[in-house]
Amino acid sequence: MDFEDPRLKNILKLKAEFEKELEKMGKLKKKKVSVKKQETRLKIDISPPANVKATEVGNLLDINRQDYDSTDASVVKALRKGIYKIGDVRRRTLVEGIIKMLEGDLEGAREIFTRFDTPDFKYMLGLVKLYSSDPDVLEYSLGFLKKNPRSSQPYLLLTEVMISLGRYEDATKFLNVVKTLSGDPYIDLILKIYNGDKEAKKSFTYVVNKGGFRTLLAILSIYIEKSMEKGMKIAQALKKKDSPCSRSVAHFWTSEDPSPDHEKYPFCPRLAVMTWARRFERDELDEDPRKGVLWTDPLVSLFLGIYSYSIGEVKSADEYFKKFEDSVGSYVVRVIKSQKVVSKLGMRMFYEPVQGDTVSLVKSLRSGELDRAILSAKEMNVPSNHIDVKVEFRDPEILRLLFGFRHCKFLYS
Repeated sequence: MDFEDPRLKNILKLKAEFEKELEKMGKLKKKKVSVKKQETRLKIDISPPANVKATEVGNLLDINRQDYDSTDASVVKALRKGIYKIGDVRRRTLVEGIIKMLEGDLEGAREIFTRFDTPDFKYMLGLVKLYSSDPDVLEYSLGFLKKNPRSSQPYLLLTEVMISLGRYEDATKFLNVVKTLSGDPYIDLILKIYNGDKEAKKSFTYVVNKGGFRTLLAILSIYIEKSMEKGMKIAQALKKKDSPCSRSVAHFWTSEDPSPDHEKYPFCPRLAVMTWARRFERDELDEDPRKGVLWTDPLVSLFLGIYSYSIGEVKSADEYFKKFEDSVGSYVVRVIKSQKVVSKLGMRMFYEPVQGDTVSLVKSLRSGELDRAILSAKEMNVPSNHIDVKVEFRDPEILRLLFGFRHCKFLYS
């Protein structure tokens, strides 16, 4: 494999764009040393420890591998309980830094991760930079890669950086290198599902028996099966989990109101979109969802495009449609004859599986094209209140799910 691929150098050009995005998000600012105020209230944590062994933790993915759903407080409790079993000083220090991260003390974690100049420490330092919105995270990551081209960890870091930027094609390239260098079967499965590889089902059978990422595998199985019956069955099990990744999938497949979980996990873009779509349908969406949006999730851009189109702001709609298109590449837009009454065009696909016969295909996601497709459906005698829109695309959520809810929690809280 050519680790000096000149294409990697082009990613340096993303630095200016990364800083521009940070400016939009209001996160490009001088670093401040956090000074913790003395806590005067007694905190009582009654949550049980997560099912995580400190001796098997070297990064956040190791936590996801063992217990995908547990809260940060539960994981911290488990790590503190087991850290004394770690004999190696360097590894114990690494876990101490991870505890700091999970407690929200990113500056404290940053200091710990600078104590050793090894790939595992440099990887975790890179995550701190990403989650702190450091403008130099891209340069740091590329420097990390240049010095450690045979380690999978700089490629893993760059994968998450690219996902945070909405650069899913680049993220896929880096994750492919991680798969090659690490031989991780879970990453191999994720890439196969994302790429629509027919071998995904066979790979799924193999990794299920390995015992890791149990909740993630349950979620991914829905993408493999693409079955309403199986999706509903899996969703019923995911409802019992208490994490935004599980809850958002459960809400989508069971069509239950996601509002309580949106309030609980305001950093989750999927729960936000589901809540907005339902409220907009009921004419209960008081705020303009386009204001203050931080997420790079293409589903958010798609929703905001359909929302803008629905309220007659076609220029804004086409801007969001273009952003969505640039993010996902290829996609298919179907105008369908919905089995259910449609109160707001295109909203149902954001909170439940949409069923209905395809009336026509839209050439490109633009306001004018949608106008013509809807007019065509009416001319085919499809009742106006049964005309709906369904957009199909390769969902990069499959890639992001590897990193779990903490990716969004750290970036968007």
